[in-house]
Amino acid sequence: MKAWELSRTGGPDVLELVDRPAPTPGPGEVAVDVAAIGINYAEVLSRRGLYGWAPKRPYVPGMEVAGTISALGPGVDRRIGERVMCGMQHGGYAERVVVDAARALPAPDDFSIDEAAAFAVNWMTAWVSLTEMARLRPTDRVAITAAAGGVGSAAVMLARSWGCDVVGLAGSAEKLARVRGFGAADTVDYRADDFHERLAEVAGDRGFDVVLEVVGGDVFRALTDQLAPFGRIVVAGYASLDYSWWNPLSWWRAWRGMPRLGLSRAAEDSIGMLATHIGYLLPDEARLHEVWSGLTDHVTRHRLRPVVGATFDFADLPDAHRFMESRRSVGKIVVRVRE
Repeated sequence: MKAWELSRTGGPDVLELVDRPAPTPGPGEVAVDVAAIGINYAEVLSRRGLYGWAPKRPYVPGMEVAGTISALGPGVDRRIGERVMCGMQHGGYAERVVVDAARALPAPDDFSIDEAAAFAVNWMTAWVSLTEMARLRPTDRVAITAAAGGVGSAAVMLARSWGCDVVGLAGSAEKLARVRGFGAADTVDYRADDFHERLAEVAGDRGFDVVLEVVGGDVFRALTDQLAPFGRIVVAGYASLDYSWWNPLSWWRAWRGMPRLGLSRAAEDSIGMLATHIGYLLPDEARLHEVWSGLTDHVTRHRLRPVVGATFDFADLPDAHRFMESRRSVGKIVVRVRE
């Protein structure tokens, strides 16, 4: 089978298309013929050598695929041909993957294969951040950073479906227009010169009860200043992370931009910071399915759908990384492997 392998860090061109033996499922596992791959920013960080959850190189990146079950391991009671979505630590940039049967989650019947590839990681991240971590309530006022992206667009739609007043933050007028289309009542451009003034104006005297933060740096600090009493800021990413091993000054910048909230500050303002990484849910089968059931029931009830912002062919997968790094993408970037 064909797979994209990462043996060294660098730009998108370090990804190498190679031939690998097609994996076969063992006990409790299924093989999935991959139809589409969801690209995640964590994979860009992994390619740069900036992601602590990445395995030792060389390896095949890729945390999210959609496809059909093509083979069953011993002891597995599933159906050949079943459409599924799979999350994993790595291995998704391939024509075939093998995963624990519990991690092959049924794809909603009304989702296209692109939508199925765009759903699991981003929507579970948004769902866990808002419902499990922040304990979202319909009366909450919610701010969401990178609101035009995969996690952000999901979070805007989920928070709106809960009845919350939502403010979306993004980095261009075009993205802000899309965020308003997702249901945000107001928007803020965090790349604008008047970002701090505009954020304070939108926050008003009430502030924000819940913030979903994936950017870090100045954006995190500015939003922390606008948290209401009993407010919760949930960190689910650090998109502004950027350092080079050969440049110690970049280490300091990365350390300074890391989201943090001191205990005394939290106590004085009665605010809290939480963090989540859904990858660590994967080994906990019972909790994973509990979260998945709650998410899919809510999405079905409210008729929500993931946003597929761009698609690329499997042979052009490095271009998907380039597009993500350009900061021009909206929603989820999907790579099509086969029809």
